[in-house]
Amino acid sequence: MQTTDNTQAAAAPTLDTLRELFKPHLTMNRARLTCFVMLVLAVIKERTVSLVWLAQNADSEAKVDSIYRRFQRFFALSQLPPRMIGALILALLPRPEEGWTLAMDRTNWQFGKTDINILVVTVIFHGMGFPIAWRLLPKSTKRGNSRKFHRTALMDEVLKILPVEHIRVLTMDREFVGRNWLMWLEFLEIRYVVRVKKNARIGSHSAALLSDRNRWKKSAADRHLVFGRQVYFAAKRIKKGRDRHVAVISSGFSGEEALELYRQRWGIETLFSHLKKRGYQFEETHLTKKERVEKLFGVLAVSFALCYRWGQQLEKAGPKTKLKKHGYRAKSIFRRGFESLHRILLAPVKLAKELADFFDLILRQPLSNFVV
Repeated sequence: MQTTDNTQAAAAPTLDTLRELFKPHLTMNRARLTCFVMLVLAVIKERTVSLVWLAQNADSEAKVDSIYRRFQRFFALSQLPPRMIGALILALLPRPEEGWTLAMDRTNWQFGKTDINILVVTVIFHGMGFPIAWRLLPKSTKRGNSRKFHRTALMDEVLKILPVEHIRVLTMDREFVGRNWLMWLEFLEIRYVVRVKKNARIGSHSAALLSDRNRWKKSAADRHLVFGRQVYFAAKRIKKGRDRHVAVISSGFSGEEALELYRQRWGIETLFSHLKKRGYQFEETHLTKKERVEKLFGVLAVSFALCYRWGQQLEKAGPKTKLKKHGYRAKSIFRRGFESLHRILLAPVKLAKELADFFDLILRQPLSNFVV
């Protein structure tokens, strides 16, 4: 009993510190903000999104049933626009001098007969995607592609917290093409790099023909007519996948630079894998209503950013994670921070030194004053 009391006492400053840290960025009353922080910490402790399990070990002296109902009310009644969370995520990360590289993609799964299909925009930081805008697509799309008005609406939300001049490029996969969509991005002066299919027409040739034997390099500095737009074209041979090449078009970057920027898009795929099978088990949620799923995504986004930032600190302080023969870390930076915080939050008294170090990190490098 004494251990439980000590654990709850240690949890109080944790809640208080994060609440005060988030307060300038999240415009909600004290009770709702406290509930949000409880959820952020609970998903790290429980490594799941099941509200039943989150309520079991939430940092509160209230009864489990009471906490569970509180969490239910939070998702049903609270106002938590994704752009507020997006601004908070941006405040946790230093802006690159050359501007942000963005990535747009979807993640989807099925709960019973309900399709969950989420369109997401992330900023790429050290090769990892951090979500700053997202929306649950309507049931009519099922698990299919988004439409132009879905993308423009989402980018409008991005531009409310991130000025165009702070955006270096928007990277996208093959489904995010289309004359009107690309024309809209160019009208707003948002440069893009997007992958195209091998049968896409690049001027008078196919992407496959120009990609083969690097024929595209002869005209790498030239623009080609693609989807009614004058763009650069570049391609790279790949060993895995259905296609032999990755072919991209860009409104503002040519050659190897365009290919390198597109390569950074993989950060959003890595994010999705961490939110799902390799981290929080996002697909296990029983929430299906649009606003509730979007709020849960916001909880995971903040939790993810905190874990990644802590993982970076652990890597910096050493020892560094060992590299495998293929050159990748045996454990990702996020996973290292996630597992460490999980262990700390389960035993805050025993690991008080580590908990103090974590808060020293985020307080020593405080959130920016950028508020929406």
